[in-house]
Amino acid sequence: MNHRSAWRIGRVFFSLILLITLGATPRVTVKAQDPPDDIPTVDPLLLSEAKRSDSLEYLIYFEEQADLSAAYTLSWEARGWYVYETLNALAEESQAEVRAFLDKEGVPYQSFWVQNVIAVENSNWATLDGLLNYWEIDSLRSIPQVFLDDAVTNEVETETAQTRAVSSNLTHIKVNEVWVQGHTGAGMVVGSIDTGVRYTHEALINQYRGNLGGDNFDHNYNWWDAVNGTDVADDDHWHGTHTTGIMVGDDGAGNQIGVAPGAEWIACKGLPASGYGSGSDLLECGQFMVAPWDLNGLNDNPDLRPHVVNNSWGDCDQVYDAWYEGTIDSWLAAGIYPIFANGNAGNCGYSSPPGLNTVGNPARSYHVTGVGSTGHSDGEYANHSNWGPTDDPDTINPNGYPNLKPQVVAPGVYIRSAVVSGESNSTYGMADGTSMAAPHVAGLIALMWQSAPCLLGDYVQTETLIQNTAVPIPYATGNGDEGPANIPNHATGWGEIDALAAVEAAISMCGGANIIGKVFDTFTRLPINNAVVISEAAGSSDNNRSSPTYRSGFYIQTVVPGETYTISTDVAGYLPSDPFTNVKIDSVDTVITATFYLEREGLSYNYFPLFLK
Repeated sequence: MNHRSAWRIGRVFFSLILLITLGATPRVTVKAQDPPDDIPTVDPLLLSEAKRSDSLEYLIYFEEQADLSAAYTLSWEARGWYVYETLNALAEESQAEVRAFLDKEGVPYQSFWVQNVIAVENSNWATLDGLLNYWEIDSLRSIPQVFLDDAVTNEVETETAQTRAVSSNLTHIKVNEVWVQGHTGAGMVVGSIDTGVRYTHEALINQYRGNLGGDNFDHNYNWWDAVNGTDVADDDHWHGTHTTGIMVGDDGAGNQIGVAPGAEWIACKGLPASGYGSGSDLLECGQFMVAPWDLNGLNDNPDLRPHVVNNSWGDCDQVYDAWYEGTIDSWLAAGIYPIFANGNAGNCGYSSPPGLNTVGNPARSYHVTGVGSTGHSDGEYANHSNWGPTDDPDTINPNGYPNLKPQVVAPGVYIRSAVVSGESNSTYGMADGTSMAAPHVAGLIALMWQSAPCLLGDYVQTETLIQNTAVPIPYATGNGDEGPANIPNHATGWGEIDALAAVEAAISMCGGANIIGKVFDTFTRLPINNAVVISEAAGSSDNNRSSPTYRSGFYIQTVVPGETYTISTDVAGYLPSDPFTNVKIDSVDTVITATFYLEREGLSYNYFPLFLK
């Protein structure tokens, strides 16, 4: 899908617009033999800047984009190299003439292959003018400015012994029950694009992939600083350390703050100490995640890419902006799961709750999991969390609601995690925000993919399971496109993540053929917890299956290929429903969906016609 950003202007009239905008500066020179429709489009913000300054920074987007569809059929190892080599080859060829021109002009720039873009670091108007003669260029635009989905640290602890325990935000989503089953994210790697990470922090040092043991560390391929160029993983803010702690933090002495303490982490610093960053630095970090390189910026190796990347940053735009889309597409093709925080009302000057259409970019994107916030451990919507819908409809995994944002929510109030404070490596702080919610979901991806290897790199199936097992939080956002009983909705999505249910569902999904579905109350349209779903086999009673629903009303059963089943439910206080009969399980890849709507005993539904539409 080739999106066009909202700032695009008509190519035919570009020369006239630039002339008017620049006033007395010479008009652009366009080769007469070339059709006007091939003139690159230019961001009006860049035009305005060109009128005020002769030192311009901007991004050059190229027309040609790689077809990465073949990557989805490859193994984890092969797809990483395929994406890397395909993108590199395309950028090398399509950018060649433009790079030669910039070199001739003496203009500093940085070339990116991750989405076929060049970042120009210092250009005058004449160079901008000259670029308009290169028809391989799609557009020129000002460099986006983004910021942390920031939250204030409410409290900082320097004495940690009194609080050494599993954080209650984790027990609330049943992470500790997943650990008991032996799933801690071992073998998985999470990536952080943020303000950096204090690698020496007691809760993060053992999970750092650059920790070789014996007090030896190797930051090559595990750390990159796109802002300051430092060679040692650190954090001059606190935000990146905090979010990484939520993903994997554990000091080994009972201080458990991370969802997936068995996973490893790598990081790219894309945001400075101020919390306000440049889009070009974030492109650099996005590229590093696809194929990490050494501290000299050489020897890219996609085998060392992470499995999931947490992004707790964005903007306040209320219109979709595709500036980071190519990077996200590359992540997906390489099997990397993209998580983005939905944004906070306070960052954008919105009221609390913020209301409709307040989700920022890139969380607005149709091909990322956007995450909003709930309370610390109460399962209620947190009113700092920005709402959907998005104007970038989901074409990858809509599940009936293509404009939905966020997809899910997670604890984001008074979340305790590691922070940076002076030279201390044992400091913790509490923070609120969707920045804190998003890494809960990133950690959950690590748990799911460790426990269910068949899902590795499968964004669609993984997101669907997270949504199906989420605990619904009905919320009337009033947009008119919410689900029955306001599930899902644009404040809480499909609900709050349930780590235990998601992991168990993932394991079942990898067990072979499956019957899945949900059980709802016909009148309220709310899910029914602990409803028993029975699948009776026609061939052998040994193949019968019975399972309860999760709090989301979702159930999943691994069944026997070649069997034929009758599927029914048995729920106290409800009338029996009509069963699904003669359900044939053709092969090990078969997935059958059977969803039930149950009527309560003793309740006449003839009196409630408006609720039964």
